[in-house]
Amino acid sequence: MSQLNLFQGERSPSERRPPDLDFIRKHLGKALRTAQAAQRMPWPPSVAQGWEDRFPKLAADLPTEEAATLIAAFRCELDRLRAAAT
Repeated sequence: MSQLNLFQGERSPSERRPPDLDFIRKHLGKALRTAQAAQRMPWPPSVAQGWEDRFPKLAADLPTEEAATLIAAFRCELDRLRAAAT
């Protein structure tokens, strides 16, 4: 028996903790407030693309109506910032 086995828990690898909704709200809210406060895109293109991809995935754990509202607001801000850049 290897020493590593001494420290493994009883939880199976397929068990997943429930998402921390407060943590998700905090980070989505911060990204949304950053975009709302900006006059121009506050992130480099790769980071903005990352947020655009990740935001809906994170919001999917929230209640449906709350997620839809946050996603719509974030997309609206990204559109506004991209339009200001042209």
